[in-house]
Amino acid sequence: MTKRNGITYTEHNGQFIKHCPCTPDVVSCGYYNLNLHTGCPYSCSYCILQAYLETKEPIYFTNFADMEKELQEASYTHRYLRIGTGELTDSLALDPRTDYSHKILALFEQFPDIVFEFKTKSTHIENILNYGKKLNNIIISWSLNPREVIKREELLTPNLFSRLKAIETAQRQGFKIGIHFDPIVVFPGWKAAYLDLIRQIAKIIIPAQIAWWSLGALRFPYSLRDHIFKYQNSRLFEGELIKGHDGKYRYFKPLRLELFHYVKKHIREYVSPDVPLYLCMEDKEVWQEVLPKLPPDEAALNKYLYESALRVLRAFVVQKRRR
Repeated sequence: MTKRNGITYTEHNGQFIKHCPCTPDVVSCGYYNLNLHTGCPYSCSYCILQAYLETKEPIYFTNFADMEKELQEASYTHRYLRIGTGELTDSLALDPRTDYSHKILALFEQFPDIVFEFKTKSTHIENILNYGKKLNNIIISWSLNPREVIKREELLTPNLFSRLKAIETAQRQGFKIGIHFDPIVVFPGWKAAYLDLIRQIAKIIIPAQIAWWSLGALRFPYSLRDHIFKYQNSRLFEGELIKGHDGKYRYFKPLRLELFHYVKKHIREYVSPDVPLYLCMEDKEVWQEVLPKLPPDEAALNKYLYESALRVLRAFVVQKRRR
């Protein structure tokens, strides 16, 4: 174990690759997490890491050979494997200090059939842009929210304008983009705020380069309540929250349906009717109501999103040749 610039580097003793944890009775999209590092410099009021991790201190794992072995085994057993960092940390927040994105790119260059996602709120994409190769299987995704939510709930993170500029830069270099509206937060004026956000995205986004776009409503375990109360300006409790069968607080289902339909309608209208949308942590009833054309089945959804991600670059190449 070593420590440099406030970051601990050590070997990981457990599994690197784990199925994305889902609440019982919700529809899984088949995503896998790569637990390569933990801890986050940001301070988001709704973040489960506040209650899940013993410390926010960043820890980066160094035994890449073990991780590569796991990936090799996973590539044999999973035909449509989508995997990413971002469950226990922000994928790129500390990348200027660690340069782990180069290590990840070099690793996944060996596994072109595995789709890998960097999931971030940061703007630190320089190392990826300077890697020297455009890999077909790499997605850079951003978690986005209206300015009001970022200001009150996503402390220490880059502002919306900076994130949108990073998206614009990445897609200009030919990278495929993921967008995550998760969590969608209900507060007075939320409809106007999310409509404005979608319009801003529509001004800069190239629809053909969107790998996927997730929609997830605010949800959190009881253990996170005391932490949220520490944020004096938080508006997370202004929506109608109920305690579900899984012990998590979430919006009443009619309210979730309303917000999903509203956001979906305007994404289709302002961005593209063909944006590959999917839901996070929702049951079959909600899926069938909001996205009736997609089967609420893990294998089918995973294949759909995997193929969507790999189609994007081909669409970009065709578009670029026509210019």
